[in-house]
Amino acid sequence: MARWLPPAFQKGIDIDAVDSAVDIPYNVPNFHVEYVRAEPKGVVTGFWRGVGANNNVFAVECFMDELARKAGADPIAFRRGMLDKTPRLKAALALVAEKSGWGSPLPARAGRGVCAQPSFGSYIATVVEAEVDEVGEVRLRKVTSVVDTGIAVNPDIIVAQLQGGLIFGLTAALFGDITLEKGRVRQSNFHDYRMLRIDEVPPIEVHVVKSGEEPGGIGETGATAGPPALRNAIYAATGVPLRRLPIDRAALAVARKA
Repeated sequence: MARWLPPAFQKGIDIDAVDSAVDIPYNVPNFHVEYVRAEPKGVVTGFWRGVGANNNVFAVECFMDELARKAGADPIAFRRGMLDKTPRLKAALALVAEKSGWGSPLPARAGRGVCAQPSFGSYIATVVEAEVDEVGEVRLRKVTSVVDTGIAVNPDIIVAQLQGGLIFGLTAALFGDITLEKGRVRQSNFHDYRMLRIDEVPPIEVHVVKSGEEPGGIGETGATAGPPALRNAIYAATGVPLRRLPIDRAALAVARKA
């Protein structure tokens, strides 16, 4: 924000850097947020679909899953227990648990992960179901998303935006690696910057909650929802707590005896 819209960079606070961090939906009594502005020299960085919420929803929602495991609690029940101040998100979580089959049996090395987010005035709960093979490759099995975006002027557009955003975000989580060599980006086109292919995209169900509340935003939210839900599905399937993206397949591979 400091580069692209200097008037918004007030008193050293980048509002995009702390978006979805300073306004987390959970009841947390002792709460402190800080950040450090750090950009690589010589590389111009800019906005990405999902903008500030990308980093912070990922950090918060992955941390919530680790806290739930430490407490020996179900990840959705754990979240709902701290959402009394955000009843619309709490209701979305209950519905996504029902629609996704949360808690039903899964094969070995398969798991479901959840992401709950209030972003751009909308409340979205997403469950990704995925499986990880012995060499660390990830297959998406199913995605379920419940959205309360207030008055739905055109529900079909809401569904399309979420489906497209989810594919965009899941693609980045699986393949979106950008590398530099001698000051230049190495990736140039789809042959070395992978996209999710049509046979890799899972069924995506989007359920729009009927609401009379003020309309919220929807264009960025799917991109933000997919990566943490996938990471948490991988965490449930393997017990490996990934902390960065794209996913590290070597970390997910089953250790083999020499």
